[in-house]
Amino acid sequence: MGLLLNFFWYGTLLAGGGWLSLRVLEHYDIYKVFHSNVPGPCQYVKGVERGSEDIAVLPTGIAILSTGGTFVRRSGQTTATEGALMSFNLNTPDTAAKVLKLSGFKGYLNPHGLSLFTEGGKTYVYVVNHPPFSEPPPADTVVKFLWDIEKENLIHQKTFSSPEFRGLNNLVVVGLDKFYTTNYLMMTSPILRMIEILFFFLPLQNVVYFDGKVASVVLSGLYGANGIDISLDKKYLYVAEVPAKRVSSYRIEAPTKLVHVDSKPLGTSADNLNVDPETGDIWTGTHPRGLELMKYLLGYTNKSPSQVLRIGVKDGHFTKVAEIYSDDGSVLTASTVAVPYKGNVFIGTVDHKALFCKTTGLNAILNLK
Repeated sequence: MGLLLNFFWYGTLLAGGGWLSLRVLEHYDIYKVFHSNVPGPCQYVKGVERGSEDIAVLPTGIAILSTGGTFVRRSGQTTATEGALMSFNLNTPDTAAKVLKLSGFKGYLNPHGLSLFTEGGKTYVYVVNHPPFSEPPPADTVVKFLWDIEKENLIHQKTFSSPEFRGLNNLVVVGLDKFYTTNYLMMTSPILRMIEILFFFLPLQNVVYFDGKVASVVLSGLYGANGIDISLDKKYLYVAEVPAKRVSSYRIEAPTKLVHVDSKPLGTSADNLNVDPETGDIWTGTHPRGLELMKYLLGYTNKSPSQVLRIGVKDGHFTKVAEIYSDDGSVLTASTVAVPYKGNVFIGTVDHKALFCKTTGLNAILNLK
C-alpha cells in the first residue's frame, strides 16, 4: 500500500511539473519563429519617445495617446517618471505629436489605457491612472477629462475609484461615466503582484463594470485580462487575454449580464483592442514572444518584438485573422495598440516610439468576414 501511495505522489508531482513546464513554454513562446512584415511605407511619429501605450482617434483624425507610463518596476529602478497625454493629427503625419496641458488635475499622472466619449458636442477622455511606486496597490483610478481640442487642453472633471479597481489595464466607455475596465492584476502584495506578472497561469483576473457610482465584477476567471472594446452596434464586448493568447466576445444582455459567444486563439498575446469604425474588424497590437517582453519590461534587454493583427468578426463570431505588421523589435519595440484611419495605421508601444504606416498591402484590405 505504501509503495502505491509513493507512486501516486511521485506521479502527481511529475504531472504537475510537466503541466507547469508546458505552460511556461507556451506563455513565453520559447521556440516561436516569426518574420518581418510591413503594410507599406512607415515612419516614426515625431515627438513620441516614451511610448504610446494606448491610442484613441476621433472621426476627424485627431488622436490622443498615453505616454511615459510606468507599469512594472524595472531592475535597479527606484522611482517612476510621471507620464503624459499627447495629441496627434493623423491627417498630417509629418507634424509632431504634442503634449496636452492638464487643467485642474492635482494628482500624479501615470496613464495606461484610455477611451473617448462624445456627447452634446463635448469630448471626454477617460484614462486608467496608476499610482507611483511609493503607494501600495490597489490604488488605481480612472480619471475623466474634458478635451478642449482647439486649445490642446484637458480639463479635469472627476476621478473614479473603487475597491474593485485592483490592477487596471484598459477600458471602454459606453455612456457618460459608465465603462467596462479590465483588471490584469489582482494581488495587493508587491511580491505576490510580481509573481502574478511572471506567472499568468491561473485564471484570476476579471472585467469590471462601473455604472457611474458603483463598480461590479461582470466577468471573472480570465487569464491576464487586457484589451477591451465594444462592437459598433454596442451588442458585443471584446476582451483580450494575454497569457491565453486569445480574444473573446460576449453578448451584452444587460450592463452587468454578459454571455460568452466566441473565443479566437491567436497564437500571440494581444494587448489593446480597437474596433475599426468602418468594418467592425478588431485591430490589435500584440506581443509575439512573451519571454522577450518580460525581459524588456524588467529591464534586462532593450527590445521586444512587435506585431499587429486585424481580426474579422461578424455578429460576435470571429472569422479570419490577417497579420498587418511584424518586427523583431529593431524598428518598433513592444507594440501595444494599432488604430486604422483612412488607409493608414497608427501603431503604439509600451514605452518606445510610435509608427505611422500606409496600408498598401493586401492584408489590410482583405474581406475577413
